[in-house]
Amino acid sequence: MSARVHLELYRDPRSGRESFGFAQPLFEERWQNEVAASAVNTTAGVLGETATLERILELTRRAMSSTSRLVLGLLAQAPRGEIACRAGCDHCCHVVVGVTAPEALTIFDHLRRTLSSDAWTRLSLRIARFLEETRGLPSAARFSPRYPCVFLEAGCCSIYEVRPFACRGMNSLDARECEVRLHDPEARARFAEHGGGRLFLEPVRAFRAVSAGLQLGLAELYGLDMRPLELCAALHALLQGGPSVVTAWISGGRPFDAALQNRQPTEVSAHE
Repeated sequence: MSARVHLELYRDPRSGRESFGFAQPLFEERWQNEVAASAVNTTAGVLGETATLERILELTRRAMSSTSRLVLGLLAQAPRGEIACRAGCDHCCHVVVGVTAPEALTIFDHLRRTLSSDAWTRLSLRIARFLEETRGLPSAARFSPRYPCVFLEAGCCSIYEVRPFACRGMNSLDARECEVRLHDPEARARFAEHGGGRLFLEPVRAFRAVSAGLQLGLAELYGLDMRPLELCAALHALLQGGPSVVTAWISGGRPFDAALQNRQPTEVSAHE
């Protein structure tokens, strides 16, 4: 295991049980720190002494499910009728999506197991075409009805089961505001410059806490590169490099350098 900067190992004086905690709180909210610490300890429990692809996939899927359950519980606490998000509402699916390598690997594994050969080829071409069309564009320009997520099909997410952490917590209290912001150039420009938007913050805080715990656990306990990546670029790297990319990353390398995310205010990211 690698050197620890943010994490400390604690031993319960009564039970002798060991667990990881933070040298300094990551968040102002106590419950977020507890969620993040739980994610760190789950990481250590699932991976044990060695990080393997199978264990990484198990860990990430478990964390994705836990995040969804946590988010659903928090959304249930919102005032009745406040959450505006509904099936088929896809206004937020036109932004740069930040992921970590484990999320990209889990999505890649899901696609490999569920897509036919023809569908795999079409997706590979769609991702390559999308990256070509958006190359060099700042995130503000990527926030546009011209650039829907490559996994958006008929208004629905085609990888909903393994969607990124960031997508699980995002929500809106005003669907009309989201629609105007996406389709009106002036509203997009204002959002790009000043941000804003009405949303229920607790689910966002939840997915950030889970993601932060996984990032620190995998980086500090196993020496894995957990820098934020852009979803399509990370999947493109996996589609092009396949097993060699996976092996390099599991071994502590940095094969995703070309997919590093250049974050801007309009991005949906779990890494803030």
